Amino acid sequence: MRLSTLLLAALLTLSVTQAEARVADDDGPLKIIATVPTYGLLAETIGGDEVEVVVICRPGQDLHSVTATPSLVARVRDADLVLHTGLDAEAWLPGLLRSSGNLDLLPGNPGSIALSDGVALKEAPTVIDRSQGDVHAFGNTHVWTDPLIVRAMAARVRDGLAAARPGSQALFETNHAVFHRALTEKLVDWLRRAAPYKGRELVTYHRSWIYLLDRFGFVRIGTIEPKPRVAPTTSHLEKLVETMQGSGTTVIVREPWQHPQATDFVAEATGATVLELSTHPGFPEGVDGILEHFDHNLAALEAAFGEETDG
Repeated sequence: MRLSTLLLAALLTLSVTQAEARVADDDGPLKIIATVPTYGLLAETIGGDEVEVVVICRPGQDLHSVTATPSLVARVRDADLVLHTGLDAEAWLPGLLRSSGNLDLLPGNPGSIALSDGVALKEAPTVIDRSQGDVHAFGNTHVWTDPLIVRAMAARVRDGLAAARPGSQALFETNHAVFHRALTEKLVDWLRRAAPYKGRELVTYHRSWIYLLDRFGFVRIGTIEPKPRVAPTTSHLEKLVETMQGSGTTVIVREPWQHPQATDFVAEATGATVLELSTHPGFPEGVDGILEHFDHNLAALEAAFGEETDG
């Protein structure tokens, strides 16, 4: 008991000392930890030269496969803010924050900015147990796939940066206004482009895309996985092939880390086009901005559905 008390006291002292050092260092950039590339780009776009951003999950990497390296723990220890989805999306994050000793970044503290706050989550489970696969208790957490939600996230990032550095609030507001306007203009264009394909059906590997699909009117009729993060069986894939053939569905979406064999089996049986899309900017190489990322994904879907129409 004595040892535990001393350890807790030491961690609290370290946290207070680090917080005081960060407040005192107003001349240096704010040190931001972002769990995924989209959040990192929001911080860089709105923060400009006032921020230094470290992104934990690489483009094209499965968010569930993140491991805490010693160098990452060290970067988190010195951070001012962490931008994350919240809820149970990044299950590994609380452990990483505690390992760093930076208690200011734990949920509920000013340094923690959960970008899912205010989002109406889809697909909330009615039953939560392992028999249902790797379900998220609060609902589908892939909220960053909807550009309208990302626009709301940008405002939260602006407010978080301004709270951490009030002296730069005008800069943050200006940068946010420019991004907000550009994203809004593109969103109008994307909705116009997607309108002819409203109601078109597709299959996804994982339940990653529901927010994007609902925003633009596409319909998911099945998944390669029978349940979230559960490997598909032959019988499941055969039933999926029957469903696709019955509906005439010829588009499948998978992400870079998802095993191609099952997808290719279904594609060969149905003649479907397989789109390998990423839920974040940076994949494929060269698609580096948030607007470019959404533009790339929508163009790929347009092309695939256009081929389906021609056929």
